[in-house]
Amino acid sequence: MKRWKMPCLFLLAACVTAVLRMQVTAGEVRQPDPSVPLKVTAIDYGWEGWGDGTMIESDGECLLMDTYMPDCEDTLKDFLRENGYTKFAIYLSHYHGDHLGNIRNIMWDDDFEVTHVYLPDDTYMEESTGGDYADLFGWFQSMDRGIRELAAEQNIPLTDLHAGDSFYVGNALVEILYGAAYESDLHERSYINDNSLVARITGGGIRYLTCGDIEKDVEADILDNEIDVSADLFKMSHHGGDTSNSVAYLEAVDPSFAFFNSNGDSPDDFADGWAEISAANMMEIANVHSVRYNGNIIYTARDGVITVRAERNVSPQLMTYHAPGGIGFCMTFQQFNDQQDPIETEKMRSAAEAAAAEHGLIPAVYR
Repeated sequence: MKRWKMPCLFLLAACVTAVLRMQVTAGEVRQPDPSVPLKVTAIDYGWEGWGDGTMIESDGECLLMDTYMPDCEDTLKDFLRENGYTKFAIYLSHYHGDHLGNIRNIMWDDDFEVTHVYLPDDTYMEESTGGDYADLFGWFQSMDRGIRELAAEQNIPLTDLHAGDSFYVGNALVEILYGAAYESDLHERSYINDNSLVARITGGGIRYLTCGDIEKDVEADILDNEIDVSADLFKMSHHGGDTSNSVAYLEAVDPSFAFFNSNGDSPDDFADGWAEISAANMMEIANVHSVRYNGNIIYTARDGVITVRAERNVSPQLMTYHAPGGIGFCMTFQQFNDQQDPIETEKMRSAAEAAAAEHGLIPAVYR
């Protein structure tokens, strides 16, 4: 196992971060080749855990976005090993334990090679107002320092992200639309949630939006500032809860597919309590999946055609979709049906592509 060193390397981490920030924003942004697949895997956190964890894959490179809470360490590491994810970058949306809980556990583990660490700008956490949240706030600050020190010790490049920054994962373009820009008088739980990074990933001919745990105040601020958050695939914010996911925001994103991961759902229950209202609202717009109910969910996009594979409780069907420039064909899946057959999925994908080619139409969901 990799060993921890004292915090004398923190200044070195800050210097490395400053250099790499110039790199992440330098150069002309190139548009991804839509024929190169983008794979987004929503990771099932198991019975003991909580939080967020999603793997992004494009052109041989991988990015693990959030790392669940510490109780998920074995489940997350087993998923990574069993699926051959041994080399990847890590991105944290914000500084809560259910998102950063296993980043150091992974960085310490010789089974994995972390190629880069992407963090939100942490300057908003420099002061705490005290109160009931003071001890937890201090713990989050300590975890942030520890991540930076460990990255410096192991010579892992580390970059602070801000709105307007962009970087690539293989062929996929990651753009930061919003982040670490919220201020309030109370520095408590929602303060850290509302300073989550909002990122949109373009690849495979689609756009995927992930907003960490932003709540309704920030959603309103994004809409008021006319920030374009439209996407084809959306990870519902704050675990699908109704602290977030206002109807106005869901309509602005207007995805064709969405998913959430709430501990109120299970292999037997699609949504309960925390996410029930938001999931119902999202179903008026998109095909929705629940991570605990559906298990590990893999969304793969190529030339704008989205296919979905999940471990349980889904069944495929072909549908038409009104896309710019004409009617396109896409894959859609309904909940509460039999387990999906991967062979049938491939047949449906081929049918969608063939139908689109025959009619000269857009072969996919695309905005």
